[in-house]
Amino acid sequence: MNAEEFYDAARGNRLVAVIRAGSPEEAVQKSLRALEAGIQLVEIACTTPKAAEAIRAVKQKAPLVGAGTVLTTRDADAVLEAGAEFVLGPNFSREVRDLLRDRGVVYIPGVFTPSDVGLCQMAGLTTLKLFPAATGGIPHLRALREPFVGLSWIPTGGITWDAVDDWLKAGALAVGMGSALFQHPDLPTRISRLKEEWA
Repeated sequence: MNAEEFYDAARGNRLVAVIRAGSPEEAVQKSLRALEAGIQLVEIACTTPKAAEAIRAVKQKAPLVGAGTVLTTRDADAVLEAGAEFVLGPNFSREVRDLLRDRGVVYIPGVFTPSDVGLCQMAGLTTLKLFPAATGGIPHLRALREPFVGLSWIPTGGITWDAVDDWLKAGALAVGMGSALFQHPDLPTRISRLKEEWA
């Protein structure tokens, strides 16, 4: 999956399920639950034990599974071998960027400061993960968007359901949601409404 394909998928879904788990079995279970609710972009964090194993299993059920918390080229190699279609990191790594560019896989690094954003922009990256999003909040996203035009943003980290629409109104392409994701009492209906309202 290249950057343009990921952009289209994110714009159509508006939400990335961030899956963190204590075991690969739990990660698969959570991923399938998200997919059944209508979420099409699932990111399995490398902090999950045997994350590549979980990615491989979920890949059999859904094509748009990616990897998160990818810090090193070793991490990247492992998740790509497992079938990850996109890769996110909490930070920017030039080595990871180079490897993924050579493989034709989209890389979405985490940024927080203007310097972070500038480095990524100079590296040719156009979709960035604002992380941790809740630390600076929506005003922080608005402040970064003003000087750095032409970039797409996926705020992640501490986002709750009551703030999703506000993040999207502030210009986010999509939001990444982890621990709060499954706290919604009617997840399928909420996902359906999200797609309809932000189509």
